[in-house]
Order: sequence, then C-alpha cells, then structure tokens
Amino acid sequence: MATLSFTTDGTAPDLAAVLGSHLDRVLDACRPHTGRLAHVEACTGGNVSHVFRVHGEAGRVIVKVRGRQFAGIAHITTDPALIAVERRALALHHGLLPELFPEVLAFAPEAHAMVMTDVFPDGRTWREHLDERAATAEECTRLGRALARIHQATAGLPPLRDGDGDDRFRAEHAYGYCLRAAGHRALDEACRRLDALPGRQLVLGDACPKNLSLADGRTAFVDLDNVHTGAPLFDVGYLLAHLVLHHATRSAAQRWLAAAFLDAYTLPAPGRPWQQDDLLATVTAGVLLYRLEARAVPYPLSAPLETADQLRRRLRHLLDTGPFTVPDLLDAADGPVTA
Repeated sequence: MATLSFTTDGTAPDLAAVLGSHLDRVLDACRPHTGRLAHVEACTGGNVSHVFRVHGEAGRVIVKVRGRQFAGIAHITTDPALIAVERRALALHHGLLPELFPEVLAFAPEAHAMVMTDVFPDGRTWREHLDERAATAEECTRLGRALARIHQATAGLPPLRDGDGDDRFRAEHAYGYCLRAAGHRALDEACRRLDALPGRQLVLGDACPKNLSLADGRTAFVDLDNVHTGAPLFDVGYLLAHLVLHHATRSAAQRWLAAAFLDAYTLPAPGRPWQQDDLLATVTAGVLLYRLEARAVPYPLSAPLETADQLRRRLRHLLDTGPFTVPDLLDAADGPVTA
C-alpha cells in the first residue's frame, strides 16, 4: 500500500477520499485482475458516478463509485444504492454482447462500488479523439452497426426496474431533462410520438462520445446508469445529435458521417428510412438543444460560442417552422443564421 499513488486532475476527489473506510476492501477486489497495485487515476467526464482507473503490474481495471450527489453535478442528490441497477444493466448487456460492454468483475454494495474490465484500449473516450479530429466513415459505420446489434439483442427483454423504475430512469425522466428542457411544443409532441411507437424495449439512454470507445478497431459502450424502457429511436437521435455537435466546425463532413452512421444502423432492419424520418430529425434537434443550452447537465462545447449560438438559432427556427427531416437538419447546420 505504501507505494500506491493516487492522482486526479484537481477538480475531483481521489479514490481514497471517495471510498473512505471501504478503500482496502475495494482494492483487494482489484488485485486478482491487476496484480500488485501501482497507481490510481481519476477519469474525467462522468456526471453521475466517480470513475477511476486502477493500474497494477499485471493489468488495469476500472472502479466506479456512486455517492449521494452526482459526481459532476453536486447539487443533484441521488441514491447511491442505484449503482446496483447499473450493475444489472452491465451484466445483462455484457452477457448478450461481451465484445461491446465491460464485465463487472466485483461488486461492493456497502461501498456502492463496482470493479470492471477496462474496455478503452488507449484509455481515452471517443469524445477526446473528436476534440482533436473529425470522425471517420469507418468509425460511424461501426457505431451504427453496433447500436443496431444492441437494440436487436435487448428487444423483448423485461424492464430493469419494477414498472420501469424510479424517477431518475424512466423514459419520461429522460424526456424531461433532455427533450422537454428546451420548452418547445414540437419537442413535447415528439415525446408523445416516441411513447406511441411500437416495440418499446431497453435502450441505452446516454449513448454519446464520452461514453464509448472506437479505438483499435473495437467498439465499446460504458455508463449504463440511464438504461430504461423506451424507443430505440431515442438512442439513434441521441448519438446522431452528438455526431453533428462535434462536427459543428467541420460541417462539410456532417452529411457523409451522418449517412454512414444511419445507413449502418438501418441496414439490418430498414423499417424507417431515415431520410424521410421527421421524428428522428426532431429528436436529434432536441438533443442538440439540450447540449447547446446546458440547462441541466454540463457538456463542454467542442465549438466556439459563436458557432454554437448560430447552430442553436438554426435549430429553433427548424422547430418553429417544421416538420423537417434529417437532411433538412444537416442543411440547417451548415446554412444561414436565422434571427
């Protein structure tokens, strides 16, 4: 223990501070997978739980700890015992698609902590890569195919929580802090239409670049604490919105990257041609506004404020004058600024 070091970026507590008296027990659960422990580093980007990468002589693991407040939004209180629900979600998704999700190696309910495999080969999220470069068509194709596989695998499964669970995880909650946060009637109607779609099932709820890796030709999804029963289209629009957002200053790439993602997703089940899908377009616009206006959950922008504000105004103009399609939305993202 004397040689074990802890580091953070200065904005978050270290693992010892988060776990307190449970530290030794959780580290003991890491050792069978890491060997002799050497270093613990805090991972950035999580809003709900504290996440750490634990390094040892034989390998590394991820430790995730949930507290009584959100890790990245201190004024939001939560029940730390809800990490048990995420553990169930991870066990289910890893069991179905082990190559796409981390494995829970150990669970310490008294510490509200999980030890998991590290599925990020380079230790970086896709968001960190997108902050430095544009996505590639191959990455977007791989992402679309992976999301389609997830939705196919989880179709028909029962909800993770009785009656689809507590207020923090229901589809209605996701709509409230995301789509309905903009206060626009078109987004309220989109929520109603989402609920009316056939084939409600388990969806990821928070599929975005900070919660996935596409490094080394692999695809991996993490942070399943927002898994809920809802419409798969929500996940598709959520990911598409982030693809547009992270290319706001690379608008020439948006069209072919979006097409690569959506074509790959719809190829196995072409029931809703995305080019004409006004509901997908509206959901995507709503998620974009949620990120751009940042009323509930912080998401550092990857575009200059002026560019982000122009995109926000174009989106509101689309919603005011709709209906519109995904190509319309992509045109607006590269179009004239509206008053």
